[in-house]
Amino acid sequence: MNEGELEQCYTALGVSPDVSLAELERTFMKRNFALIKGKSGAADETNPELDAQRAQLRAAYDRLAEHLREQQRQAEAANPRRKPQLGQYHPPLPPAPAGVLLAPPILAPRDPADDEFILFRFDHWGVNTFVPPLLLGLVLLVNLSPLKFLLTGFHVWMHEFGHATAAWLCGWRATPLPIGWTPVEQVHSNFVYFGLLLMFGLLFVAGWMERKVWPMLAAVVLAGLQGYMTWRMPENRKEFWMVFGGVGGEFYLSTLFMMFFWVQLPEKFKWGACRYVFFLIGATAFLNIWLRWGDIYRGVEEIPFGSMINGEDDQGGDMNRLMDDFGWKKFAIRRNYWLLGWSCWAALGVMWAIFVLRLNKVADVVAGRMMKQKEAGSEEQGTL
Repeated sequence: MNEGELEQCYTALGVSPDVSLAELERTFMKRNFALIKGKSGAADETNPELDAQRAQLRAAYDRLAEHLREQQRQAEAANPRRKPQLGQYHPPLPPAPAGVLLAPPILAPRDPADDEFILFRFDHWGVNTFVPPLLLGLVLLVNLSPLKFLLTGFHVWMHEFGHATAAWLCGWRATPLPIGWTPVEQVHSNFVYFGLLLMFGLLFVAGWMERKVWPMLAAVVLAGLQGYMTWRMPENRKEFWMVFGGVGGEFYLSTLFMMFFWVQLPEKFKWGACRYVFFLIGATAFLNIWLRWGDIYRGVEEIPFGSMINGEDDQGGDMNRLMDDFGWKKFAIRRNYWLLGWSCWAALGVMWAIFVLRLNKVADVVAGRMMKQKEAGSEEQGTL
């Protein structure tokens, strides 16, 4: 196409010589639409003069479009690395073969635990390994300092809850009071038994729904212990454990408080932050009673006879009853509580080692597989 013909096409479409292909197409569409509508807005498709003008406009557009494409091909051939500019024509992509579904890439879902504060995470190896020993060291320093008196209230509560938990597991009513006294009704109470059993059941169900093995294991063990102490244990042994559970509870309850630091309870318990409070309470009570009974075992301190309310002359105190009602000697009292303290240390160490060596992951995987197999079996039976 010579220069004269190009000039006529530019004039017919009303565009400049440096027009791009996209601008040329938009101009052609506007002018063609204007010819169809006319000034009055009414379409007139049967007018021969209008048809001729549209044909002339179409011919000018086709010539200019082919001319611009030829210029693009020549420019790309001369400079193959040149990036295509805006407004240039790009042929459409070929259609996908039949049966092939084009889909965006699938991204791995983000774990919500990654957004948690690091100290609230249960699966963090550093937290499980180093935080409990550091907290124990902190509480030990406080117990050896003049600030020890600030923690006395926790010891009293733990002692009274030791009496109460033993009574509850036996099916007896008990009310732990912060004044150093726990009234116990030594008669069977269905309200206590079934109320406690209901809580164990809810703990088991919550652990099952969230695929957490430790809550289920704790619920089964506690329910079994409750059943044995309530229905199988003789009455005099129930009374013995209720009496022994005062100082004993300061050992084993405080140890359980610390051990539950590693246990991932169901989300409803909000245990990620609360476990620090329970660990500090447990560590405070445990270190206090362990240091004290270490001195008692070595003979540095005397056995605490009597009671907190009535003093050392109270013959109804725990140590007095262990000697008078159950035949324990002073040496047996010293030795048994000293051994209980070291047994609690051993249990705490085993729990720490399980999570340091990540053996808990094995238990979670095994429990998850067992639950999936059971659910799959239930679905198969439902379809039969």
